[in-house]
Amino acid sequence: MLDNQSRQLFQDWYDTELGQRLLNEEHDLIERALDNMVGYYLVQQSPLRHLTFHNHRMRETISLSPVLELGASQRTVVARMSELPLESDGIDAMVLHHTLDLSENPHRDLHEVARTLLPSGKLIIIGFNPIGFWGIRRYFSNRVKAPWAGRFISHRRLDDWLKVAGLTLENVEFIDYDMPLQSNKWRQRMNWVGGSAKALKLPLGGVYIMTATKQTRRYIPLKPRWKTAKVRVPPLTKPTIKEIK
Repeated sequence: MLDNQSRQLFQDWYDTELGQRLLNEEHDLIERALDNMVGYYLVQQSPLRHLTFHNHRMRETISLSPVLELGASQRTVVARMSELPLESDGIDAMVLHHTLDLSENPHRDLHEVARTLLPSGKLIIIGFNPIGFWGIRRYFSNRVKAPWAGRFISHRRLDDWLKVAGLTLENVEFIDYDMPLQSNKWRQRMNWVGGSAKALKLPLGGVYIMTATKQTRRYIPLKPRWKTAKVRVPPLTKPTIKEIK
């Protein structure tokens, strides 16, 4: 994370009306993405203390937090994303809820996540879209405050990072085409702009959700085929009369 102050700012911002509305959309979309996943371990990381998902078939859910906070669940592990205390190839699915937006080194964090995922394991990334309406608002906002203090990494750049980390992008979906305005009155007045962009399927949504799969080549060891040495013996023939002389 950038720092504990940025994390606290995001927690406070999600308590606002705009933050709650966005969180409800994000939560529903993540639930849908987890619906088809089956496995043992689901790991999630978010600037929020209490973010739970129920619509999945994972046996165990582990929450990651960079610091020890009051009210954290018993299944919370305090660790940095760049140094996860998890075994390699041991996690079935991982959810990064705006984790990369607050990361000091998101590229390195992706490599660490890829290390812990099982072959064919799933990674769900939620991030702010820099080329959407929220990204435009960010240029005119105070970047000390949340959520404008985040990195706003483009989904195309993340796609390149995923490939380098050995992950394959499966799906990208954009949500929240409304203007990021605190005033409900002005949001309703500007609904036609977001509605038009959504109808045209333009990548202008404020938040994207990306689903990636870990692709690992499996090599089947072949046993060496040892061939027995064959001694070639010339055929025996009867000597002729000339050879006897």
